[in-house]
Amino acid sequence: MSCRSICLLSLVPLLIVACQSSPPKAYFVQTGGPEKVTFRVLPFDLAQVKLLDGPFKHATDLNLQSLLNYEPDRFLAKFREAAGLEPKAEHYPGWENETIAGHSLGHYLSGCSLMYRTTGDQRMLDRVNYIVDELAACQEADGDGFIGAFPNGKKILTEEVAKGDIRSQGFDLNGIWVPWYNEHKTMAGLRDAYRLCGNQKALIVNRKLADWIETVVGGLTDEQVQDMLNCEHGGINETLADLYADTGDERYLRLSRIFQHKAILEPLAEGEDILPNKHGNTQIPKLIGLERRYELTADQHDLDAAAFFWDRVVHHHSYVTGGHGNHEYFGQPDKLRNRLSDETTETCNVYNMLKLSDHLFRLNASAEIGDFYERALFNHILSSQNPKDGRVIYNLSLEMGGRKEYQDPMWFTCCIGTGMENHSKYGGAIYYHNDEELFVDQFIASELDWPEKGLKLRQDTRFPEQQGSTLT
Repeated sequence: MSCRSICLLSLVPLLIVACQSSPPKAYFVQTGGPEKVTFRVLPFDLAQVKLLDGPFKHATDLNLQSLLNYEPDRFLAKFREAAGLEPKAEHYPGWENETIAGHSLGHYLSGCSLMYRTTGDQRMLDRVNYIVDELAACQEADGDGFIGAFPNGKKILTEEVAKGDIRSQGFDLNGIWVPWYNEHKTMAGLRDAYRLCGNQKALIVNRKLADWIETVVGGLTDEQVQDMLNCEHGGINETLADLYADTGDERYLRLSRIFQHKAILEPLAEGEDILPNKHGNTQIPKLIGLERRYELTADQHDLDAAAFFWDRVVHHHSYVTGGHGNHEYFGQPDKLRNRLSDETTETCNVYNMLKLSDHLFRLNASAEIGDFYERALFNHILSSQNPKDGRVIYNLSLEMGGRKEYQDPMWFTCCIGTGMENHSKYGGAIYYHNDEELFVDQFIASELDWPEKGLKLRQDTRFPEQQGSTLT
């Protein structure tokens, strides 16, 4: 499917035009916020899009129940313990019993925030507000702005890393499993609680956490920073850029720039494909951060890296499902048939590629990007959830005779975390707009409410079982 734009011209009836057609005029829009670039289109608020009966609503309903099945106090147990407070419940097992403990809470906070905005379910808002209050209590007990659940995390980061004693083999930093990746999830959850649920305290907590992060990395030399960034660090550059957008405090933009992994990002900005043998999901969030920074600064260097990366992954490293990677790593470009196993196409990678695609689509409303989004959304993200019980997969096996291995929801891998978000935000990429046009980007049964234009649009479709969609 190629996206369609519906041009709104005063009171003239709606005109549907294929995106590939050259319109008589290209319209652009500004956010009215801190962004320095103009956008071809912007997404609608999740609250303006209502999913109708179909596979995406079904997946959302299942995920709502999955989110309700979790206990916030169990996610918070190790945060309270690290802050010197008595846990209110036993911590969860799986990865939450490792030195990556705490990463799931960030995903859960984002998932609940997205689900609240999607459904308006008060239970989700109650959980968001409770978690933010608890994190604020942990931060207050700590006294320095730190919040985290990984054992000895604050001590190691402040007494070793901040002093230039840096050791990493790629997924550990001085013995801690990806601590900045972990803090990225917490910051993203707090950002979403603030933006999607209006929780002002979340912004305060996020600022204090970022201020503490600055005390760790602000005094390091560039060489020491680059050594530190050899450890997977997620998209912490993105959440810091977002914090700048939410506060106007340029310290957070500067802090975002500190997390610039030059060994990866500089070659990409120059058009060099250095992806072979690199861990896939370690890289994608860095590029999401660069694209977001481009929106806020108009720094072409950042966009060049993000756009080139997207092109290489989509056209030279991706399988037909829209996923990429074998055993979590990129291979040689355009050589995929000998890279089929039971561990192809990690779900976290697709989650992040769709985030990057969404941001790039806003810049140019490219049908090419919309088509990739559709391919990966239907073939991987939607299919990553068991339609009977809501469990999710880590990898989508593409080997002959391969099958889906649905995870124990209490094991809390990274893909269980992104699964909490994947099935909470389907309404976010169906429709886009500028002041004159409405873009229908995905065939997903839904209703759009656009009060500024006095428009209510209903889309009925059984795609992909049946081709086409009816708009009324």
